[in-house]
Amino acid sequence: MKNNYFLLTNLLSEDERKVITCIISHIQRGEKRVGIQQIAAENYLSAGSIVKMCKRLGFDGYSELYYHLSRQLLSTENGREETLKSLVDNYSDALVEQFITLMRDRRGGKIFTTGEGFSHIVGSYFVQRLSICGFMAFSNVHFYDYMLFQETQPGPSGLENAVMFAVSQSGETGPVLNDVRHAKKHGHKIVSFTRRGDSTLARLSDLVFIVDGAKQTLAVSLPNLFFGHVILVFEELMASFFTPIQ
Repeated sequence: MKNNYFLLTNLLSEDERKVITCIISHIQRGEKRVGIQQIAAENYLSAGSIVKMCKRLGFDGYSELYYHLSRQLLSTENGREETLKSLVDNYSDALVEQFITLMRDRRGGKIFTTGEGFSHIVGSYFVQRLSICGFMAFSNVHFYDYMLFQETQPGPSGLENAVMFAVSQSGETGPVLNDVRHAKKHGHKIVSFTRRGDSTLARLSDLVFIVDGAKQTLAVSLPNLFFGHVILVFEELMASFFTPIQ
């Protein structure tokens, strides 16, 4: 089973993490309720140690933990699609599947982000999340340095197995478009988040997510929810990527 990073916390020890992921795997396979003795045996632990873990995490016992995880998984899976539908103007199941396929195909490659101003902050968030999830992720500052290195120290010929995430409200931010064009020349796939589906950035992208779509964007408009919504969309997309195929 792939790790469900959105369910686990740093409150868990390694043994406790294994117990939780073991329970989750049984639930996601649609099995009938698995008893504590089976979970203990599969993880080479005693039932008593699992009960102690449950109480430490605030549950009365194993049954309450199992019920909580079952409800959490159900609400997460049902709510994810609705969240994406409400935030992404051009949402479709196919678009999400294309994102998952792209990330799976380029799992071992480099991932770069680009953005200016608040969009740069969003890109930095992407880098932190991707790094925690095991991806090799870099900001646009490192992208510039990396391109210079590639040009002075060329490696094997051929296109790179890389992805660039681009964030721009207007889709017309000059430095972002320069980064995207440069990345495309090196075979990078482009995933963009913008308000304008008719923008240059959208046209250059392999996958585009239209968030809070608008024909015109005003930098001073308040409240500006675009950046927060982009992060929410990204989190839901990553959760979809790490959800095991049933």
